[in-house]
Amino acid sequence: MKEIKFKISYRKGDADGGRLDMYDASTSLQGFAKALSITTHAMLNDGEIKKKGNRIEGAKLYIHPSRKGSFEELLTLAIEEKVALSIGASVVANVFYDLIKWTWSQTLDKTYEPSTPQVKKLRDRVEPFIGEMEEALEIPLEQAHRPIKQNENMTISIVRSKVGDIVTLDQNTLKSVSLSTESNLITGITGNVTRFNILSGFGRFYDDSLDKTVSFKLQDCVTSNQKQWFPWSMYHAQNGDGGKIQLEVKRVMSAKGAVKRYLVYGVTEVKS
Repeated sequence: MKEIKFKISYRKGDADGGRLDMYDASTSLQGFAKALSITTHAMLNDGEIKKKGNRIEGAKLYIHPSRKGSFEELLTLAIEEKVALSIGASVVANVFYDLIKWTWSQTLDKTYEPSTPQVKKLRDRVEPFIGEMEEALEIPLEQAHRPIKQNENMTISIVRSKVGDIVTLDQNTLKSVSLSTESNLITGITGNVTRFNILSGFGRFYDDSLDKTVSFKLQDCVTSNQKQWFPWSMYHAQNGDGGKIQLEVKRVMSAKGAVKRYLVYGVTEVKS
């Protein structure tokens, strides 16, 4: 087994006295367990995203007794030897932390670019790995913030030994995973598809009016004929000869007022 040891550190508020509300703490740890399992499974299984987050193929995640006088949870990720070797036993820890920092930062609206070749490969896929990963992580990471909902000064960090904080949750990151879906349909969202997975229905869309790229997810009402517009748009955009389409969407919004995702209910071509 290749073991990676790290900790979850709760700071300020009741945590400074070495205690937390039991319900808040258990909800937070359950959220971390799901988020860590989802992320680790993707690392060990070529980017496969398991949204339930209750089992890792190729590894186990263990929790140790808390240290007296602080509120820190000590964890060990035990990776099967042959699985660790497939990534590289000497670099698997770096890949693990890099993937956490990249995927969790994206979900929490923080800026971070991956540094390891293994994570860069996931970033550069034609299929929009990060959009689907963000959706999988949003609810677990909201749960992980639970003590912060009760004490806005508290922070919670994933801490790597001898390095320090990898990702820190606070009142600001809580707003990034506190999501709501608008009830009204918006039409005329014009732009180009930049990435698309026809199997999952996830993609990335360059919105002309926002002048930026937004994740999207096709809804069940989108027909098979309509789905063909998405690879068509991506192909023509890459070749620089149009490919404009218009979407009919509901917006998933964060508590910050930022657009997190478009839920797509319809699509039409933009006539030139």
